[in-house]
Amino acid sequence: MKRKIALLLSVCMLLLTVAACGTGNQAGGATTAAATTAAAAATTAAAAAAATEAATTAAAGAAGTTAAATTAAAAATTTAAAAAADPAPALDAKPMRYYMPGSSKIMGDEMNAVINEKLAQDGVPVIFEPIYAPWDQWVNKINIMLSSGDEFELLHIMEDYIPTSVYAGRGGLTPLDDLIPQYAPELFDLFEQVLWDCATVGGTIYSIPAFWRDNSGDGEGKINLRKDKFDEFGLPYPQSHAEAIEILPVFQQMWKDQDGIERYIFEHSATRCPVAFHRLYDTWPFYASQDGIFKVTQDAQATLYFESDEFRMDTEFMHEMYKNNLIHPDVLNLPNDIRSDILNQGDFVMCIMTGPGNPAGIIQQTGIETVEIEQYVFEPEKPYLCNLPLLNSNGIPSTANNPELALLFLNWLYSSKENQDLLLHGVKGVTWNEVGPDMYERIKNENNQNLYAFDAWMIEHVKFHRFDVIDMSTDIQKADTLGNIHADNMVYSPMVGFNFDSEPVSTEMANLMAEYTASLLPIKLGLLPYEGNFERAMDKMRAAGCDRVIEEYQKQLDAYIASKG
Repeated sequence: MKRKIALLLSVCMLLLTVAACGTGNQAGGATTAAATTAAAAATTAAAAAAATEAATTAAAGAAGTTAAATTAAAAATTTAAAAAADPAPALDAKPMRYYMPGSSKIMGDEMNAVINEKLAQDGVPVIFEPIYAPWDQWVNKINIMLSSGDEFELLHIMEDYIPTSVYAGRGGLTPLDDLIPQYAPELFDLFEQVLWDCATVGGTIYSIPAFWRDNSGDGEGKINLRKDKFDEFGLPYPQSHAEAIEILPVFQQMWKDQDGIERYIFEHSATRCPVAFHRLYDTWPFYASQDGIFKVTQDAQATLYFESDEFRMDTEFMHEMYKNNLIHPDVLNLPNDIRSDILNQGDFVMCIMTGPGNPAGIIQQTGIETVEIEQYVFEPEKPYLCNLPLLNSNGIPSTANNPELALLFLNWLYSSKENQDLLLHGVKGVTWNEVGPDMYERIKNENNQNLYAFDAWMIEHVKFHRFDVIDMSTDIQKADTLGNIHADNMVYSPMVGFNFDSEPVSTEMANLMAEYTASLLPIKLGLLPYEGNFERAMDKMRAAGCDRVIEEYQKQLDAYIASKG
């Protein structure tokens, strides 16, 4: 199988070379006349027949689809012409190492070779090298690399996890204000100003938006439930804290009675507040930071979130969940990959602001065709708060000796749908098939695994988005991906575009985060009751310097608001 796939890909790469040679101004450098002459001289019947037969066999074995065989056959008929045409001149290409959380992809090496062939043909002197770090090692790996001066050219940034401002505050990112106009000026027109504001710290651009979905009306998150199981058990969806405490234990037990599996509720991350429940508070809308540290009201007043009444109500609710055995007993130490496996299997009681919103992945994992996921918000008549229009971005590490490589690559990627398709989906007819202009179907191996699938959320631009044919999202959910469907009932947080520069209080911030993890996180997750534990934890937080941090935070926020006029 692998040999056949490799043969097919080599044919596809040759086809890319022919395409480049067919135009005089491309990297191949050969003129149309030269290519035509070479083709006429080289396309003997035997060569064409042999190449076509080999490619067709490879396509059928790799993908099992007529489209793959047809694509390979078409490529094979031009192989002899490519061999006779002038070779493409060597480019002074350098590696563009892109560090991301996760794991390498099936056929990743083969697809990288095709991507690099296309880059060379397009005259982009970049060698694309994706490098992955396991989720549970990601933070430490990147911190060590930046502090030790390891050279790499592109870093994925999850703005809802460790944002651009944190990396920039540590001196870990390269300023881009002078580099973008020089190497990739087209990028400025690709993203709205509000997204560039989110990638800016202290007036300096430090990352490039990865606008893979419009998040302007979805910043506060949703509740995710297994609709098929709730319907099966005849239970209503919880619409409040009290109903969740009443209904979820019943749901958990009824499901456990069927198969003996204990299931739990999950939040987006251990540190993040249960933001989806914040719509239930009278004080909504307000901003709660992704790290659980800051709260900002709509009049731009900042406080420490863990000193708020909302934090107390959050923890009291979570502690009730814990007492009802709805919180995973090892939630503090549960590895991200294990948590992801649980969610991908659909084995959850409730997901707060996270979860596999599309049931297709669960169906693929489990083979249970009846899976349905319900996504909803509490009190939908209340306004939707936009506080994080940018979910993901990509930054250039300060350790990069050739920062222009990342910009050249991103400029190339976002220049055409063809290029984005190649990175995200691979070779059409080999690893995916086009289903109309805006949909696609992945080709799978004998184990029903995708032959290739790059993580679109890390780098995609939504203007070139394709929906998977197995995507079971509703039309409304798909529209919500491409644009803001709540524009008439949406308010902006004063936090939009503000990035806290922690450098002036870097020591206090480091101490605060360490103490938060040790003393407050067990309370936040519900493992310890608020009463009898919070004041002791706050004494430690004050000793760590939390008052100095919030003072600096408010100072910078005031300056940001003033700068906007």
